[in-house]
Amino acid sequence: MKKFRFPIFLFLILLISGCGEKEYSRVEFLMDTVVEIKVYHRDGAKASEAISSSIEEMKRVEEKMSRFLPTSEVSTINKIAFKESSFSSDAWIPVSDEIISLLQKAIQISDLTKGSFDITIYPLLKIWKFEGETPEVPKGNEIRDKLRLVNYKNMVLQNGRIKFVRRGMGIDLGGIAKGYAVDAAVRVLKEKNIGSAMVNAGGDIYVLGRKKGKPWRIGIRNPRKNEEILGSIALENSAIVTSGDYERFFFSEGKRYHHILNPQTGYPADKCQSVTILAKATDFADGLATGIFVLGPKEGMDLIEHLKEVEGIIVDKDGKVSVSSGLASRIEYVN
Repeated sequence: MKKFRFPIFLFLILLISGCGEKEYSRVEFLMDTVVEIKVYHRDGAKASEAISSSIEEMKRVEEKMSRFLPTSEVSTINKIAFKESSFSSDAWIPVSDEIISLLQKAIQISDLTKGSFDITIYPLLKIWKFEGETPEVPKGNEIRDKLRLVNYKNMVLQNGRIKFVRRGMGIDLGGIAKGYAVDAAVRVLKEKNIGSAMVNAGGDIYVLGRKKGKPWRIGIRNPRKNEEILGSIALENSAIVTSGDYERFFFSEGKRYHHILNPQTGYPADKCQSVTILAKATDFADGLATGIFVLGPKEGMDLIEHLKEVEGIIVDKDGKVSVSSGLASRIEYVN
């Protein structure tokens, strides 16, 4: 088996533009992905301070919401839910307002995608172990056993508390927290009076304002050719998020397995290569892209067309590209 991992970078770049503003860029490894923040500003000290503050905010979100950090609030919730000695269907777990708000948004996306996006997928992710050094395909009986624990409707929220109907349930916010962290970083940049910036967390992107007086141009990656793009889109004050089967995967007995699991089957979703969503908020675009990846190209595009202020691009399992009606005229394709 071979596992592909991202490199880790940490540096600060200063580039001079021709319009009097300078580009300040910092790249770090956070939330198991490469995070880059670019800011255009005339004052280097203010730009650098804004970038540092936004990075710190993203770290705060990771420390609160990552299931990989034992001290995070999400880990605490899961530990209590997994603790058999104290479990009962009436055992309520106190949850912060911030987590409750994100869980409510996750439920909204689950409803929209008919359960194709489901943060209670945690028990399945535990046995797949995509983050380990030697990932392997779980046995069929293991998957069937964990599937009974995956259903967001068995997660109940009430008065700042959460409970799970079945012992052994838990949550993973990996499909939405990264987008939430991007939005949090953008809020900090706005508070610091930054008017032109881009925050990119491994494909979860928000572009703030315009770049040197023009819209930002964001490329859509070809999911089967790392160095190529399918086309590009001009954006400002918008989120754009791509979920793809190339982000984290491994091979076993010649077959490729990626990390986006179908909550209904327990195996990697097999209808798409990538899904790109444009929306006002990055966390919403993040969860929706994951859900539509599982849902598939036909139902997924129908949902995109139904939602206001949402556009999308879907590359199906055979490489066929579908573009939502409101986006078709805005893409510049690569010849």
